[in-house]
Amino acid sequence: MSGRARPASWWTVLSVLTAVLVALVCGVILGAFMPPVVFFPYVALASSVLVVLGAVWVGLGLIGWFRYRALRASAVAPVLVVLTVVLVALSVPSRVAFAVSRNALAAEARRCPQSWTDQRIGVYRIWQIRPVEGGCLFFIEGGLIDSIGLAYLPDGAPHLGDPRRDGEIGYRPYSGPWYRFVQRF
Repeated sequence: MSGRARPASWWTVLSVLTAVLVALVCGVILGAFMPPVVFFPYVALASSVLVVLGAVWVGLGLIGWFRYRALRASAVAPVLVVLTVVLVALSVPSRVAFAVSRNALAAEARRCPQSWTDQRIGVYRIWQIRPVEGGCLFFIEGGLIDSIGLAYLPDGAPHLGDPRRDGEIGYRPYSGPWYRFVQRF
């Protein structure tokens, strides 16, 4: 026998539950980073929940490390958080979402029907499609106060940079003829 105490069932259940909740919160954070501009309310709420779960994890982790020597089981939650941070820092959620949605967005951009109807195009929830001179704007759910989205502008954007005044749209290059945009409220 190794002399190591086997973790109590309450500790195992709480550790697994904490890891599952951390995984769900990390999933929400990754989802909030799918649009070309972060959906801030989800990130703020999920980050707050993650702080609470972190406090729970610290307590469970200390018990697991010192009482049961359960280092691997205690490391699951922080590994998930670090993985989420790395994926977000490398813009993986946004890049994957765009790669998956690009063909569907391009097909809609060619037609560019004016629309105020909520719809899914690829993985994006689009709440408005607006034709503009030389392209098409897709307003994506997100942003805090300002409207955000993707613009298909094969001839280039009329204004690169932040919007200068209310109602104006500022564009930033995204991928080829695609631009991220923010329309100031």
